[in-house]
Amino acid sequence: MSIILDAIETKKSGGTLSEEIIRGVVEGYTAGTIPDYQMSALLMAIFIRGMDYAETLALTRAMTESGERYSFPDCVDKHSTGGVGDKVSLTSLPIVAACGAPVAKLSGRGLGTTGGTIDKLEAIPEFSVVLFREQFERQVEEVGLAIIEAGDLDPADKAIYALRDATGMVDSLPLIGSSIVSKKAATGAGYLLYDVKRGSGAFMKTVEEARELADLLVRLSGDLGVRAAALISDMDNPLGSAIGNALEVRESVRLLKGEEVPADLAETARRVAVRLLELKGVEDPEAAVERAISSGAAFEKLREFVRAQGGDPTALEDLPVSDAVREVTAPRGGYVAGVRALGIGHAALALGAGREAKGDRIDPGAGVEILAKAGDRVEEGEPVARLYGERDVGRAGTLVLEAFDLSGEPVEPPPVILDGL
Repeated sequence: MSIILDAIETKKSGGTLSEEIIRGVVEGYTAGTIPDYQMSALLMAIFIRGMDYAETLALTRAMTESGERYSFPDCVDKHSTGGVGDKVSLTSLPIVAACGAPVAKLSGRGLGTTGGTIDKLEAIPEFSVVLFREQFERQVEEVGLAIIEAGDLDPADKAIYALRDATGMVDSLPLIGSSIVSKKAATGAGYLLYDVKRGSGAFMKTVEEARELADLLVRLSGDLGVRAAALISDMDNPLGSAIGNALEVRESVRLLKGEEVPADLAETARRVAVRLLELKGVEDPEAAVERAISSGAAFEKLREFVRAQGGDPTALEDLPVSDAVREVTAPRGGYVAGVRALGIGHAALALGAGREAKGDRIDPGAGVEILAKAGDRVEEGEPVARLYGERDVGRAGTLVLEAFDLSGEPVEPPPVILDGL
C-alpha cells in the first residue's frame, strides 16, 4: 500500500499518523507525486477525526522544512489571524523597530473580508514587496524593519492551504495551527506574538475557540524553538475607522505621527508593541513605546522602511484614495451598539478593496471609513460612514447600514483586548 493510502486508512479508522508517514505525505504532495484527490481524502479524514498534538507538531515541522528557510534569531515578528481593518502590523512594527527591536516579517495577501498587509503596503506608490534574500537580510540589519511577500516560503502549506480552501476544510484547528506556525517558523524570527482575533469578522467566533487556537500556536512555536506569546482581541467590530488598503495606511500614519485615531486601534497597536518588546526583554516597554511615538521616531522608522523598499515616503502624507466618495447616513437617532465587522468587510469587498478569489484585481483606493463607533451617539441623517470607490456602491451602502446596530439606550464600547497568554 502506498504511503498516502496508508495515511488515509489510518485516519479513517481514527488512528494516529506517525511522523514518518506525515513527512512522507508532505514531501510527496509538495513534489507532485501525490494527486489532489488523494490529499483531499486525507485532509477530510483529518478534518473529521482530528489530530493529536504529536501529529500536529510533526505536520508543522514537515511543512516548515518543505522549502527555503530564514534565520533571524534576534528579530521579533507578529501574526494576526486576520480581520476587518486590521492594520496592527503597519502600526506596531515600526514602533518596536524604533525601540531597537529588529523586525523580519514575511506576509501575505488578503482574501475575502480579511485584508492582507502586502496589499496595504502596495497602496504606497512604488513600494516593492519583493526582495532577494541578501537584500532582505541586509535591510533587517541596516533598517531594522523589512516586510516582504512570503513567495516560495513553506511550499507545502501553500499547496495544502489552497486545497483546503477549495474543498471547505479551512476551519480545522490542527490544520490552522500547523499552517500558521510552519510559515512563521520558516521565517526564523526568535520572538513571535500571535494576535488571535475572535468575533463575527474572524475565523474564531468565541473567546474559548480563540484561546484554544492561541494555546496551540504558542505551544507549537515553543517546540520549534521560537519564544512566543499571544493576545486575544475583538473582531466583532472593525478595528479603527479605515477598511481598505490606502485608507488603512493613511490611518496607520496618523497613529505613528501621534495624531488622534480611534481608541481601539491605539490600544491594540500599543499593546502588541509592548508585548513584543517584553518578549525581547526591553526594559520598561510601555515608556519605550510612548517615546517612540511622541518623539516622531516611529513615523520616521516607517519612512525609512518605505524608502528602503523603493516606495515614496513623501506619499505617506497624502496617499491616493478614490475620488468617488459617498456618505451613508443614520436611518434614525440612537446609540451605536455595534458595527458588525463581517458586514463592513463585505461592503469594502463590493467596492473593490479586496478579492473574492486569488488573482482578483483590487482597487487600492477603495474602501469604507467608519465615522461612528460603538458607544457613539448619532442623530437621524448624520453620516455614519463614507464609501470610497465606484464598484457596486448601492450594495455596499446597504451592507454598511445593515452592519450598524442602533440602540435607544447608552452603550459602553466593548473591550478590544480580551485575553492573553
